Amino acid sequence: MVLVKILKRRDAASVLIAILLAIIIQPVLATTSRLAGNIAGLKSGQYASGVFPGAGWKGEYLYPVVLAILEVILLEILVWIYVLATGSMKKK
Repeated sequence: MVLVKILKRRDAASVLIAILLAIIIQPVLATTSRLAGNIAGLKSGQYASGVFPGAGWKGEYLYPVVLAILEVILLEILVWIYVLATGSMKKK
């Protein structure tokens, strides 16, 4: 609850906390790249480096869109887990 109160303020501390949270969450969101590559129909090495040799339109257009959608879904799941966890702790 303290973290939410800090993030609601509009000062430098809330900005720093938000940046720190983004840095912490980023590796978790990066795990979606392999799944996005599979959904987009890319081969194993085509999405690993960020350069898509021979991937064509799938690597240029489809992969980034699928990756963004998967990251938003994963972020939504993480937020719901946080909300449920803090809600259950609050009742005790």
